Parts: sequence; structure tokens; C-alpha cells
Amino acid sequence: MSTSKINGRVIVLLLLAAALYVSAFFTAPKPMNYDAVLPFGNLEFLDALFGATTLSYILSISFLIIIAVSIYAFNLMFTTGINYLLPVLYVFLAVNNPRVIFFSPLHIVALLLLWALVFSARYRSSAQNLSDNFLSFFLYGAAVIFFPPLVWIFPLVVLINLRATEEKIKYIFTSFFGMITPLVMVCAVCYVVGGNEFFKGLGGSFWTSMSAVGRHDFDFSAVEIATCLVIISFTLISIFYLLRHLNRYKIIHSNTAIRIIIFAVLITLICALFLTDNHDPYGVVLFVPVSLILFEYLSSPTNNKGATIFYTVVAGLAIISRIIVFVR
Repeated sequence: MSTSKINGRVIVLLLLAAALYVSAFFTAPKPMNYDAVLPFGNLEFLDALFGATTLSYILSISFLIIIAVSIYAFNLMFTTGINYLLPVLYVFLAVNNPRVIFFSPLHIVALLLLWALVFSARYRSSAQNLSDNFLSFFLYGAAVIFFPPLVWIFPLVVLINLRATEEKIKYIFTSFFGMITPLVMVCAVCYVVGGNEFFKGLGGSFWTSMSAVGRHDFDFSAVEIATCLVIISFTLISIFYLLRHLNRYKIIHSNTAIRIIIFAVLITLICALFLTDNHDPYGVVLFVPVSLILFEYLSSPTNNKGATIFYTVVAGLAIISRIIVFVR
């Protein structure tokens, strides 16, 4: 793929993403019910953060930009190097959901998990500095605060680096200590601010959120189903492409690619089990690893036709989805 084609796709995707984002304001979406994932109850300041407010709109676009820049930085550090298509691809996929215009706990979770993945990759690819591992699990623990079901995959997240680590006991200790530190800090703050009654209520709300398996409220349109199928199909194709070419990558790139795939599988499983409303912007989190996986396939010169098909079909379905809403 030539540089001009890459630049052309960046511009087209960026313009489409901007159009989708702006048009979302005219589709009359509702903010997600943050109580479904956030265990702090219905506090007044949370309505200002996650409701239909100017602050929410500003925070949403700010976090999307920060996440996109962070994905670009991650790619620059560990995988295929400089390419502006990747962050634009993430934003384009995320803004397909009109509710993304509202700030949500999932925006916070996406940023925290991405940087948890950054420090996990640093720990694995460098001199195995335990401070990197601690920071990785500290950020993961902070993400658990905003989406409690993530706590269930903690043992599996620990296993990602366990085999490769030289000091397994210290690794397990720093992993556990890193994860519980933000939880303890939040509990302490809540106890000081709200007292014992609020603290007990927090525990109950946290358990309700992390055990809400199968409380689904699905309402897929035909276009949404088609879009999901296309993205899932190309993600699977990209995973197989990655696995076939691992021996051609540098060791750091290869190890990171495996970690991204595992991360994508774990996050997908958690979202599938605990998703309460498919119209909520879970894609903000899911498309972090998915965009990294897709990018490996779509940016390869040998897959130019496949990339063209992907961009054309997904862009066409996104435009059709918006048109249908306006016609109604």
C-alpha cells in the first residue's frame, strides 16, 4: 500500500468520523445508564459528568482524542511504528454508536485498560521491572472501579506474563497489590466522605454490578447486525493473519501481538456476559484491542483489496444507519 493511499484513507475516515459524530447529536440518543456499570449510586455530580450536559460532551470528545493518541503511542512503542490510520480507525469505529457523544464510565475504562496494556507490554519486553507490572495492575484495578465485572478476569490477566517472568512470587505479589491499591483508596475516601452507611451501600452496589450476568436488553437493527458481523469477520481474519506472521515480527512485536489478542478475547467475554444494553458505547472499550488487531491486517500492502472492502462496507453501513434514523 502506498503512502498516498494511506493518507487518502486517513482523510476519508477522519471526515466520515466527524460526520458521524456531529450527526449523532441529531439522532436524539440517550446517555447510558451509568448505574449499570458504576457502583457509586445516583450521585448528583455523576449526572453532570455522564448525562446530557455540556461537560459530558466535552469530556467525551476529549477522552476519545486522548485514547486515539494513546493507541498511536502504543503502536509506535511496540508494534508497526508510525501510521496515522490506526487512531483514526479507532475513532471511526467508536463513533458509529451515537451514544458515544455522552461521556461514560466506559470512556475511563478504555483509557485505563489501554495504559495497563502499555505497562504490561513494557514489563514483558524490557528488563522485567516490577514497577511496570505494579503500574499495569494499578491501572487495571482503577478500571475495575468503573466497570466491576473486570475483576473476574484478574487471574487470567495475571497468567499473561506469569510464564515469562523470572521472579514469579514477586510478580504475583505486585500484581495483587497493584490491583487492590486503587480499590482500597476509593473505599477509604468513600468512608471518610460518606461514613459507614455509604461505605456499606458501596459494597452492595459493587457486588450487584460485578454479578449482573445475563441482564441483557438487546435491540439490534438489521444494519447493526450487519456491521457487527463485518467487524467480527474481519477481526477473526486479522487474528489469523497475525498468528501466521508472528515468526516474521521482532520478538517485542510478536509478544505484544499475542497480548493484544488475549486482551481482546477477555474484554469481549466480559462485555458479552455483563452487557446490559447493546446501544451503550461498549465499543469505546472493545475497539481498543480490536483496532490494533484490525490495523495489522488492513495496513498490509498485500491486503489492500480486503482493506478496501472493509472500509467501504463499514462506512456504507454507518451512513445507512444514520440515514435510517433521520428518515424516521
